[in-house]
Amino acid sequence: MLIPLDYYRILGVPIQATAERLQEAHRDRVRQMPRREYSEGAIEKRKQLIDEAFEVLRDPQERTRYDANFLAKTYELEPLGAIGRENGATPRSPTSNPQTPSIEIDDDRAIGALLLLQELGEYELVLKLARPLLAGPSTDREADAENRPGSVEVDRSDIVLAAASAYLELGREQWQQNQYEKAASSLEAGQALLLRESLFPNLRGDMQADLNKLRPYRILELLALPEEQSVNRQRGLQLLRDM
Repeated sequence: MLIPLDYYRILGVPIQATAERLQEAHRDRVRQMPRREYSEGAIEKRKQLIDEAFEVLRDPQERTRYDANFLAKTYELEPLGAIGRENGATPRSPTSNPQTPSIEIDDDRAIGALLLLQELGEYELVLKLARPLLAGPSTDREADAENRPGSVEVDRSDIVLAAASAYLELGREQWQQNQYEKAASSLEAGQALLLRESLFPNLRGDMQADLNKLRPYRILELLALPEEQSVNRQRGLQLLRDM
């Protein structure tokens, strides 16, 4: 599986980072923990990717080879205006560009990448990558993981949690951007996923609480639409009646 991440972004450092800065960043990233509902397997997969990034970048020869490839791809993107971040991170994008710096990982480590992307605020990308993982037969993936020497099992529930958390954070981000109907759609999609999977009722409750707070903003947004958008205006009136 090709994931649009690079080692510098995984560690949260610029390409000019010193060896001391790399070590400090690695220590900080490992200490940061995702939501407590994630399994030990998911947390371990995340740590493996952080460790891999650190091991490559701490070795001068490995780093030189990696930087040559990384910079080649980055400069290919420059005419498109896709670089220029002060911290040297890969540009944010909801889709994967063939020229975007990426890493190849085994499918059983996908959850680790989803956790890292979630922490980077790449909510749409988390959803894009999680959908096919949830659509595929989970039993096959679990059996494959069990057959790998030294593998740590990652539950389907971890993928569900990553996707649901992405829906929640995306909804909140859209809310802050005054995109109230989009925010509601994201939160409702997250609720629907959790209901289908019968998982994480507390997270579903958080989504419902946000939807309740969001309702007045949605009503104002919908009722402010032109009269020709009668269907959306009617939805606003219905939300008002339901309060």
